[in-house]
Amino acid sequence: MEDFAFKIQLGLILPKIKDKIGSGMAEITDELVAIVQAGLGDDEKVDLSMIKDTMMKDLEIFMDRNVLPAVDARLNPPEPEPAAEEAPAEEAEAEPAE
Repeated sequence: MEDFAFKIQLGLILPKIKDKIGSGMAEITDELVAIVQAGLGDDEKVDLSMIKDTMMKDLEIFMDRNVLPAVDARLNPPEPEPAAEEAPAEEAEAEPAE
């Protein structure tokens, strides 16, 4: 089963990620590198492992907050609430006051 899942990942998921969000992820990563680089001294280099960790954490947060709740809502739609029973009708005529 793991081999099958790996083949799906390489053959289906990764190419779609590259096609649909690859350039956007590259732009965001470049922005992050520029921000980090601006905070470093002239002789310091950006630690790309830190950049990767940051991007992976942000991607996980994005999945948890935006993507997975929408998928869950489609897979597990809320059950409709049962219709409320109508209140019994009041007596048509009230007793006359004496």
